[in-house]
Amino acid sequence: MLNIGGPRRTLYEYASERNPKVRKISRDEAPHDSTADSSLNLDRWADLESRLDVVREVNACRICGSKDLLRYMDLGMMPLANSFADSAEAARQMRRFPMQVQFCKDCSLSQLTVVIDPEKMFSNYAYRSSINKAYVKHCREMAKSVGELLRLGESDLVVDIAGNDGALLAEFKNELGVSVVNVDPARNLAEIAESHGVPTICEFWGPDVAAKVVEDHGRPRLITATNVFAHVDDMHVFVSAAQDCLHESGALMLEFPYCVDFIEQREFDTIYFEHLSYVLLEPLRRLVESLGMQIFDVQKQDIHGGTVRVFIARQGTHEVQSSVADLIAREKQDGYHDVSIYESWNRDTENLIGDLVRNLADLKKGGAKIAAFAASAKGNTLLNACRLDASTIDYIVDDTPEKIGKFSPGNGIPIVDRDILASDAPDYLLILSWNFAREIIKVTADYGKRGGKYIIPIPSFRIIEAGDEANNGGVR
Repeated sequence: MLNIGGPRRTLYEYASERNPKVRKISRDEAPHDSTADSSLNLDRWADLESRLDVVREVNACRICGSKDLLRYMDLGMMPLANSFADSAEAARQMRRFPMQVQFCKDCSLSQLTVVIDPEKMFSNYAYRSSINKAYVKHCREMAKSVGELLRLGESDLVVDIAGNDGALLAEFKNELGVSVVNVDPARNLAEIAESHGVPTICEFWGPDVAAKVVEDHGRPRLITATNVFAHVDDMHVFVSAAQDCLHESGALMLEFPYCVDFIEQREFDTIYFEHLSYVLLEPLRRLVESLGMQIFDVQKQDIHGGTVRVFIARQGTHEVQSSVADLIAREKQDGYHDVSIYESWNRDTENLIGDLVRNLADLKKGGAKIAAFAASAKGNTLLNACRLDASTIDYIVDDTPEKIGKFSPGNGIPIVDRDILASDAPDYLLILSWNFAREIIKVTADYGKRGGKYIIPIPSFRIIEAGDEANNGGVR
């Protein structure tokens, strides 16, 4: 039984209305075993799941420890974004968890209400950094600019935390000639990185791994952590381990989706279970200063819909740039320490989802064939939040070999090779990785030349054609 909307009621309550003679039975009287009902109350759901050692509730802020948390967004029950299935049915039946975001009234950190066991999410990971050529270009430019900023040379060591298949470190190695060490818990990615000449420690980052790096390789002048800090549950241990590992003049460089851009650009699809936190600079400042470190520079980046690159070091070892105080002041001035902006964003998100669903439904009613591009984590959040499945989206095109032939989690949409755009082209291609829309339109140029149209879902529903002015100005 599926109860959508209306009062929350038990199956017994529904049944007894139809037949007053229905009686309750205990689980031990039932002819088959079943888990306790957890669908009506998240507290009961959390109690059930906690006994399975996969998920736990977050009742205190991971930065300041406050329990004054306010839940402001609920996208419903969602599967893990990167758990692809071997069949459509298996994808639809995947285990789900509550996708909710809460705001800390003391330090302004946004964070999920649950934490999933990282072993379940990261031990074998489908996303590969090097597949995305725009990201590789970003890595190359990062190596050059950071190398210049920190004056890195051939005698220096660079460590990348959660470095995936080694895409970033390969650029540091090629551009600067530095020694490199990758740390990533995904066995499949560690093997790929090693095959590309990037030495890899296949473990989660922590004090033990930091000590191993120092013992086996020496102290790094730079530790990078791109698109991983938001994944970290114990941020204090994460930063402290980096502090213990670094060279005395070294720096920790974090790059993560910025909460301000996240809200201003209506990027609700950036919410998924790997992303435990949605970070402003001010709570991060509080964290690092509590550990005897300081933020000495911050740089805005356009990639991934808006990120910040933050440089952290021991207090007094680097000159602090004005960019740090400027960005913190802007956060306060624009209201990001007040919960009202988050509640407003939640209403915007509900409207955005409704608008996307209505527009796609109208296209389908008109006989259009719709497919999607990029079986990304953000794409899976969007598809599941909008309750889209194969009845609306025929297939998802992706370039990652490990994803092709699989089915999208939660909705069962098949994932296929790009060649299908020539043999069975849709009328519309929904770009799920809209943050790389410009690159996706470029690599699917033949589809566009044949009259295929593109749909950009974020920050608002737009239909564009190859060569449109919007392709040059309005698409990232």
